[in-house]
Amino acid sequence: MKRLLYVLIFVFAALKGVGQRVEEQCATMAMDSVLRLRHPELGSLEEFELFMKRKIRERGELALTGRVMDEVIRIPVVVHVVHNGENVGAGTNISAAQVASQIETLNEDFRKRAGTPGFNTHSRGADVEIEFALAVLNPQGQIMAEPGIDRVAGGRSTWTRDQIENLKTYTIWDPTLYYNVWVLDIAATGSTQLLGYAQFPVQSGLQGLSEGGGSTTDGVVVHVRSFGNTKKGNFSNLFPNNNQGRTLTHETGHWLGLRHIWGDTNCGSDYCDDTPTQASASSGCQVGRQSCGSTNMVENYMDYSQDACMNIFTIDQKARIRAVIANSPRRRELATSNVLGNTQGGVPVARFISDRQQVMLAGEVQFTDRSLNNPASWAWKFDGGSPATSTERNPKVTYAKAGTYAVELTVTNSKGTNVLRSPGFIEVLNAGQCATVTNFKGPQNLLREPGGGYVAGQNAAKITAVSEFFENPLGYTTVSGAKLKFGKVFMKDGAASEGVVNVTVWNARGFQGGPGSVLEYKSVPLREIALDVAANKATMVTFNREVPVGGRPFHVGMELVYEGDTVALFTTRDGEVLTGTSWRQKSNGDWDLNLQANGLNIAHHIEAVFGMKPSVQISGSDLFVNPGEAVTLQASGAGIYQWAANENMNTGIGPMVVVRPTKTQTYEVTGSGTDVCVDSASITIYVREGKITGNEPLTDVFEKSVKIHPNPSSGKVTVSMNNASRGKGSVGVFAVSGVRMKSLEIEKSTDELTVPLDLSNFSAGLYIIEIRVGADRAVRRILKH
Repeated sequence: MKRLLYVLIFVFAALKGVGQRVEEQCATMAMDSVLRLRHPELGSLEEFELFMKRKIRERGELALTGRVMDEVIRIPVVVHVVHNGENVGAGTNISAAQVASQIETLNEDFRKRAGTPGFNTHSRGADVEIEFALAVLNPQGQIMAEPGIDRVAGGRSTWTRDQIENLKTYTIWDPTLYYNVWVLDIAATGSTQLLGYAQFPVQSGLQGLSEGGGSTTDGVVVHVRSFGNTKKGNFSNLFPNNNQGRTLTHETGHWLGLRHIWGDTNCGSDYCDDTPTQASASSGCQVGRQSCGSTNMVENYMDYSQDACMNIFTIDQKARIRAVIANSPRRRELATSNVLGNTQGGVPVARFISDRQQVMLAGEVQFTDRSLNNPASWAWKFDGGSPATSTERNPKVTYAKAGTYAVELTVTNSKGTNVLRSPGFIEVLNAGQCATVTNFKGPQNLLREPGGGYVAGQNAAKITAVSEFFENPLGYTTVSGAKLKFGKVFMKDGAASEGVVNVTVWNARGFQGGPGSVLEYKSVPLREIALDVAANKATMVTFNREVPVGGRPFHVGMELVYEGDTVALFTTRDGEVLTGTSWRQKSNGDWDLNLQANGLNIAHHIEAVFGMKPSVQISGSDLFVNPGEAVTLQASGAGIYQWAANENMNTGIGPMVVVRPTKTQTYEVTGSGTDVCVDSASITIYVREGKITGNEPLTDVFEKSVKIHPNPSSGKVTVSMNNASRGKGSVGVFAVSGVRMKSLEIEKSTDELTVPLDLSNFSAGLYIIEIRVGADRAVRRILKH
């Protein structure tokens, strides 16, 4: 598999006025870094690649079932010709004929048209089925004197990249209606000449993309001397090796999500399996060039070969482009743009789009008019919406009741009226500010692992964790809990077991969208799971806090410990779900889809409990204690707390109480004073039978007596113990990789010892704490927020 590489903007260089190229260094990543620093809502390039991987896979699977088919898409183009006051057709104020020659070339290349330089007979060559047309209407709905050309008097002869980025912000046309192309003289840097660059697409589902997220700079920039095709006109101002219009083809490939074919590193990846790996950019037309064990595809539009040599997009490049068009904000809206004016001048044709078609309860939808032929008035009807009607051109509507609702738009001008009614256009989920979601569709199965054990539990393969991927399309910001349906549990110590399963939340920033960093975990006693299995019900887990997922995808699952205990989750039957969402972690720490690892297309029986507002959470300083031992219980998520009466509790009100149970006891707290999703939570503290006699192995007593609180923690931690061990020792903090991060020397001369530990300067994540006194040792995990 090709190695991940994250590159945003194409940089393509040539010596100005000479037929040579000099590759520019690092400008791509520098500009990308600036853009993402300004717009953190864009996320990382790695996240985009994970998103793309999923969407390409989903489209491929749907295509096999006939549920998705590619149609020819027409994209409206506006070319901003930035000049310095020259007459039309002179200098940088290029002619309409030169612009037309470029658009014609773009269509030849993206449509793989026979009889043109853009046609290729290679078996991997693809008709991308995207066409480009110069816009007919300007943003005011008026017919343009020169279709698709916006002439801008820039007031300077050459432009630096910083100047260009500023120019874009006040000359751009709505990027959901137009593909913006700026053509100007890019200033050379010494002997290096930049020919063009593009703004890469962003993934769907990110917040703030309509108004921010690079929306004021979206498009491509092309040097005026590499824009147009001398095969179609006498355009003598073009660079000799860049005079057939392939700079815009290359940049448009980037704008639609393609990477350089060599992955911008030695034998790197462009994420397309049918483009041979190559060592570096090509130059000239090195047909037959060999590198990285393959014959390089120097003819690919995403290489650096000269224009006359380029002639192919591949099937996998097409799949990537089509996934971008279907999912990326601004790109997908272009398919319904109304600026090509096909029937301009007649009765209006009602058309509209919305920023979403599936919403939660109390969710808001932004509708945007895309009607043709310049309507003068608009009359909307929103079944189930508030307002129910509107005469605004682009109204916002809120939906408060679950169901499927029609939207109707009537548009009118002096020539007549047209009505468009879309039944079932909006689906309002019975999922409000608080909701649960699952990929499980049943029936439930307990799948066995070849060699012994269970696919979704302990097994002979020593799988150390399993997880379920959640797309989170509605953008929920926090996860307050989870429900897991277990089908098997065995405890080696029976009713006295102190075994636990760690129910864990990860972000989805691992390889190919797999689990990345741990966001939260909660230890759930096997005893509790056993009771739920016997009652045939799911185990409810309330996390110690609201787990922030930031509106992005995430994973929920469990981590496994092989100490003789056995536990397994129910899953669907193989093939019951359309796309693989279940993951497993191998003993070496690597994650893999079940679909890839063992060919099983299954979903785990896991529900995530979402929240757009808080829920009452509860945590305890320990789960297993000796009779009468103190346990601190901490509640959060509300303003006022009331604990159910219990004789072993120091108080019944407030977020924190201390209990000293003499038998296994469940404690419940109810919160109020704040609008919450869930207003109560409970925790069970398990009390060991009888007191410690002193005859138990000292190491077992030591290990069980060590406590860390609070956990998870924002930084200040207390390590406490109460046992008979004596002597010098240490408290060490380790990263999960095993690297020691911190160490404290301690000496224990009494039964009780408390050690303060400050993790405030540590980054958020999971850490291992090792406590040693003499020959005795205990290990605990702690999550730093």
